[in-house]
Amino acid sequence: MRNKSVLIYFFVIMIIIFQAGILDISADEDENTIFDYAKITDVEYKAEVMDEEEYGGAVLITEKLTFDIHAASKDNLFWELWRDLPEDYIDGLKVNYKVNYVKELNDDGTYKEYTESPKLYWDDEDYTSLIYGPGKWYHSEGPYSEYQRRYEALMIYVDGIYREKVSFEIQYVMYNASLKYKDVSELYLTMYSEETIRDLKSFKADILIKDEDMPSKNNYLVRTYGTENDSFNYTESDTKYPGYHTFSIDLDKKDLKFTSESQFVEFYLLSFNEDVHKFTEYAPNNMYSNEEYLDEALEEVEYYDELEKENDFNRLTFKIVVIIFSILIPIYVLFKIKKIKTKHKFYKSTDNIVFFREIPSDLDPHFAATLVLSKHHKKQDLGDSYSATLLSLVNKGYVNIFKANPNENWSSKNTILEPLYKPVNINPTPIQTLNNVDNLLNQNTLTEENVLNDTLSQNNVFSNFDNISAPIPEEIVTENKVITEPIYNMNTEILDENGKIFPKLSETETLYYNLLIKHCRNNTISMENFQFMISNDISNTEKFEINFKKSIIDIGINNGYFQKSDYKSCNNSLKRTTAFFLIAALALLFVHYILFFQPIGRCDGILFIPIVISLITSFICFKISNKYNLFTQYGEDEYAKWRGLYNFLNSNTLMNERTHIELPLWEKYLIYATAFGISEKVIKVLEIQVPESSESPILKDDYYRSSHFRSSSNRSFRTTTRTASRSSYHARTSSYGSGGRGGGGGGGGH
Repeated sequence: MRNKSVLIYFFVIMIIIFQAGILDISADEDENTIFDYAKITDVEYKAEVMDEEEYGGAVLITEKLTFDIHAASKDNLFWELWRDLPEDYIDGLKVNYKVNYVKELNDDGTYKEYTESPKLYWDDEDYTSLIYGPGKWYHSEGPYSEYQRRYEALMIYVDGIYREKVSFEIQYVMYNASLKYKDVSELYLTMYSEETIRDLKSFKADILIKDEDMPSKNNYLVRTYGTENDSFNYTESDTKYPGYHTFSIDLDKKDLKFTSESQFVEFYLLSFNEDVHKFTEYAPNNMYSNEEYLDEALEEVEYYDELEKENDFNRLTFKIVVIIFSILIPIYVLFKIKKIKTKHKFYKSTDNIVFFREIPSDLDPHFAATLVLSKHHKKQDLGDSYSATLLSLVNKGYVNIFKANPNENWSSKNTILEPLYKPVNINPTPIQTLNNVDNLLNQNTLTEENVLNDTLSQNNVFSNFDNISAPIPEEIVTENKVITEPIYNMNTEILDENGKIFPKLSETETLYYNLLIKHCRNNTISMENFQFMISNDISNTEKFEINFKKSIIDIGINNGYFQKSDYKSCNNSLKRTTAFFLIAALALLFVHYILFFQPIGRCDGILFIPIVISLITSFICFKISNKYNLFTQYGEDEYAKWRGLYNFLNSNTLMNERTHIELPLWEKYLIYATAFGISEKVIKVLEIQVPESSESPILKDDYYRSSHFRSSSNRSFRTTTRTASRSSYHARTSSYGSGGRGGGGGGGGH
C-alpha cells in the first residue's frame, strides 16, 4: 500500500513538473532522440512603409531568422526550411508578396546568397538536384492548394543539415498592407503567427514610417495584439533610424507565451483627421475606399481594449480566488484535525518501546497482525493470518500435518491434515429417520438450515452455538444420508476422550478448526481436497471469511483494545481527505490544460500553487492518518509491545541475539512472524540457530519453514476463500434479478 501510494504521488508530481516546464528535455543533448524538428527560435523583423507610386500600400520587410535544426540521425538530414507568409483578403484586396533575396549568414559575418529555384520541391530526388537545390529558394504563392502544389510560403533549400543552428536574412515586399478609406487609413501587419510561434525565444521588430508620411501626434492611434496578455509593449523614436519615425518591439521568452486563440504578433496603426491619407496617398482603392470607416474602426479598437481589460480583470480575479483557495486548503485540514482531536480522546503508550523480546500475551495471530500494522501503511495480507492460524493449531496440538507418501515431495495432494482433538460423546442419535428425510426431499423443502432448525426445536437444544463451550452435534442431511458434524467452541482448556488436555483457542483458531472439522469426514483430509471443499461450500466459506475478518472487532472490543467498534473512523476520514486532495490536484491539472486554450491563459502558472499544496496536504494526511486510531490506554500499551516485537523480529537484532531463547518462544516467534508477513526473517535465523528440534511440532520439520507451506496455507487458501465468497455474492445477486416478465433494451424491426 505504501509503495503504491508513493508511486502515485511520484507519477503526479512528475506530470506537474513536466507541464510547468521545469523538466526541460533538450533534444540537442541527446543524439539518440527520435524527435525530428526544424523551428525558428529568433526573429529580427524590420518593416518599412512605402507610400510611393510604384509601391503604394506596400511594406518592405527584412527579416533575420535563426533556425534550430534537429535531425533524428545523420541519415535523416534536413533539406528544406520555410517561412510562412500570412494569407489574407481584406476588403477585396489580396495581401501578396514578392521575394527580393535570401542570404545565409556565415559564422564569420559574411553572407552566402541563394538563388531562386524554378519549382517547388515535392519529390525526394528534388532535394539533391543541382538544378533545384540546395542553395536555392522558392516563393510558393498561395492560396494554399495541395492539389495544385502551392501554398503561401518562402521555401529555403539547404545542403543537408544535422543538429545545427543556421541564420538567414530574407527580404520581401508585402503588398496591400496599408489600406485607405474615406476618413481613415490603417496599417495592419501580422508579423508572426501559427503554432510554431510557441518555439520563439526572442522577437525584435522595427516598423519604420518616413517622417514626411508620419501622421502628427493627435492624428494616429497604435495598438498591438497577440500573446497570452492580448497585447505587448512598444516604443517610439524619431532618432533610431534618421529620416524615419520608428515603432520598436522587443519580446523575450517570458513575453512570448501564447494561448490557442492568440498565436500571433500583430501591429495596427490608424491615421485620421487631416492626416487621414498621410501614408496611403498611393495605396490602391479597395471595396470601401469611398466609405467612412473611422467610427467602426475605433469601435473595434475600443472593443478589443475593453476585452483586454476584461481579460486582465478576469486574470486578476482568478489569481485572487486561486490564492484564497490555496490558503483555505491547509486551514481546512488543520480545522479537521482539531475537530477530530476535540471530539475523541487519543492515548499514548506509557512506555517508549523500540524492541520487545517476549511475547506480550497469547493473542490471536490475526488480531496481533492487525494491531501491529494499524499505524503503518503496510497492507495486511489475510493469507498470512491464515498461515499463522494453521501454524498455531499445529503448535497447540489440534492439527497434525504429514505426507501421504513419505517418499514424495510436499504438494497439496501429498499434504494430509489430521484434526487431533477427539471430543467426548461424539455419537449422537439422529433425530430424523431416513424415511422422514426422503419425505422432505420429495417435497423439495429440505435444506441444511431447515433440517438443523427442525432438529434443534424438537429436542429443545441450544440455539446459539457461539455461547456453547461443550461439543454440539449438528445434523446435516446430504444425498439421503445423515451426517453428524460437530461444532466446537474452545475458549477454555478441554479434554478429549483419552483425557488429553488441549489448550484454549483464539477466535480465529476456533473458526479455522471448525472449518477443518466440517470438511474432514474420515479423520484426515488432503490439503488439495480441503481447498476444493472450501471453494465449493460457497455459503459457509463466505460466513467463515466474514467471521474471520469480524473477529478483529470482537477481540478489540471484548478485550479492551478499542474504544468503539469503528475504531478506524478518524483514520478513514483522513484517508478520504487524502483521496479528495489527490483527485483535486489531478482535476486542477486538467483545468490548467483547459484554461490554456482560453483567453484567461495559464495566468503565469498560478494553478500550480493549489496543485502543489493539494499534493502536499494529501501526502501529509496520508502519513498521519494511521496515528488516529481509537485505541484505549490498554490498547496503546499493548500496541507498543507488539510493535516492539515486530521491530525485533524484523531487524538483525534477532540474528545477533546472544541470550538463550527457549524453544516455545521460538515457536511463537515463527507463528507471529508469519502473521506479520515477515516469516522469512525468523526462518533465516531458525535455520542457523535452531536447525532442527524433535521436541517442537512446528520446528521439527522443515515443511513449516518451506515456501510450499507458505504457498499452500497462504496464497492458495486465500484465493480459495475469495473465490467462494465471490461465487456466493454472484449467486445472491443473480437470484435477486431472476423471475418476472423480463425486459430488454430497444431495437427490433419490421
